[in-house]
Amino acid sequence: MSFGLVAAAACGGGTSSSDKTATAGAGGGAKTATGTSASGASGDMAPADQQKLTVNLGAEPQYYDPHRSNFEQDIGVERMLFRGLYGLADDGNGGVKTVNMMADGDPQVSGTTYTVKIKAGNKWSDGQPVTAKDFVFGLQQACDATNASPYQYILGAGLLELKGCDESYKNKDASQTAALASAIGASATDDSTLVLQLGRVVPNFKTLMSLWVTFPGRQDIVQKFGDKWTDPANIVTNGPFMLKEVVAKDHATLAPNPNWAGTKPALQQLTVRFIDDLTAALRGFQTGEIDSTQIQPNDVATAKDDSSLSKELIVSPSARISSVEMQLQDPTLKDFNVRLALSRAIDRNTLNDAVFDGNYTPATYWVAKGITGYQGGEQFDPVIGFDKAAAQKALSDAGFPNGAGFPAMSMLLTDTPINHNLSDFLAKAWKDNLGITVTTEFVDSKTRSARFNAKQFQLMPASGWQSDYPDAENFLIGLFDTGGGNNKYQCSDPDIDAAFKAAETATDDSTRIKNYQQVEKLVVTKLCGAAPTYQNARPWLVSSKLGGVTPNGALDAGTAGNWCAECWYVKKT
Repeated sequence: MSFGLVAAAACGGGTSSSDKTATAGAGGGAKTATGTSASGASGDMAPADQQKLTVNLGAEPQYYDPHRSNFEQDIGVERMLFRGLYGLADDGNGGVKTVNMMADGDPQVSGTTYTVKIKAGNKWSDGQPVTAKDFVFGLQQACDATNASPYQYILGAGLLELKGCDESYKNKDASQTAALASAIGASATDDSTLVLQLGRVVPNFKTLMSLWVTFPGRQDIVQKFGDKWTDPANIVTNGPFMLKEVVAKDHATLAPNPNWAGTKPALQQLTVRFIDDLTAALRGFQTGEIDSTQIQPNDVATAKDDSSLSKELIVSPSARISSVEMQLQDPTLKDFNVRLALSRAIDRNTLNDAVFDGNYTPATYWVAKGITGYQGGEQFDPVIGFDKAAAQKALSDAGFPNGAGFPAMSMLLTDTPINHNLSDFLAKAWKDNLGITVTTEFVDSKTRSARFNAKQFQLMPASGWQSDYPDAENFLIGLFDTGGGNNKYQCSDPDIDAAFKAAETATDDSTRIKNYQQVEKLVVTKLCGAAPTYQNARPWLVSSKLGGVTPNGALDAGTAGNWCAECWYVKKT
């Protein structure tokens, strides 16, 4: 997934646990936004009739269903609409901690059985209580092969190991769906008691159970409306906001959930725009149409030089790696030497300067800087980094000397000005250094998400991974293991799978991390679906009238500080 600050307890509505790690950093330090949490800001809060904000998400969600989503724009909205047993929040020092959301305290653990009490008073937006049965149904939805959740692996082997989940997910016999759902190791002994049967002791249980794939679901609503259950007229939510309107390719409108038991949102209307072109979003910010947006890295200098914008600019470190993803079932890209040639023909330093004004960090590594297990690029630069002669040799070894006979190939990119610049840079690099022509297909963000999930692409630059939680395993599991839910480039390598197994069975954390570093080494040096190119930073513009926001690079998805949207408010003028 993807990319302040307020007091997490006030925003998250719960107590912290010992499950705490440092937030990733890259691209410079974060500038803290002025503003406090909504619960403590009454002194500078505007009247209720002025509590309206418009933020830019940067892309249009493919889904509003947390059991089907894997793109940050989907998740960014879903975290405003839904909440799970636990949540992730800023710890006040730029790190991440878990907080209790729907759960009434930590789990009771007996062997590999985890029992969680549901907090009294939690309600859905239609007034129905949130019960343990809703969490059972949500987990069944996540494990259901029909939904094909890209994040099911969080519940599967090596992570939560929820009993029966993998079997349900791999099911191809529709007549067995109901029986397999009933066999999943999730049960409600009463409305407030959820019992989970796992396959192992899970030290980071609360972290994993904070992710959207574990969110509750309403069986009656899903069964009544089917795939249309997330339409604004049908959806019920258990988070701080409700979905009131969706206008395709333009915006969604959210309103506060009157039954939300946590910190009550001050905002009375939250409009979420879907503007792919961040330069256009910048213009919208300048005219007052938009109150918060990410901007392009090559607009940072403009913002810094502007006496007003400079006061509203925040550059947030980001735990995000961008890459050129490669479809390994493509007959040409199956050849390692072709992938190697494409990677070694990219001068990442020049790319960063020419396309991103030097605001990113060139990268040949996959696990982002600041994440536990980070190795950097020193060992990878000589293998996949820029080297024109080595790139030409690799292409010749693949049977295409000087590009002769190289088949048609294309990149898939969201249609934005900076992606046109990126496309031009890569196409020229491959033409100049390899003698090959690579064309580009530009599409809208929703189409790009659908094409990625359908595995309908050859090359996909400006793709990659944003941390869901700051651990090396999150950058690897489900992305590069055979059949992984987010492994849409179809990496399948026995050495990589064996390294995953070694990491999963490690008995101490040091060994676990070392084994995941070996996974990363194999993934990068084999270019098994992705050629890392740079580690992002996130430049945001946040209006001075907006309070309760500070970004956290390991948590934010689509908008600054959206891990606690209920903390946002409009200040008095």
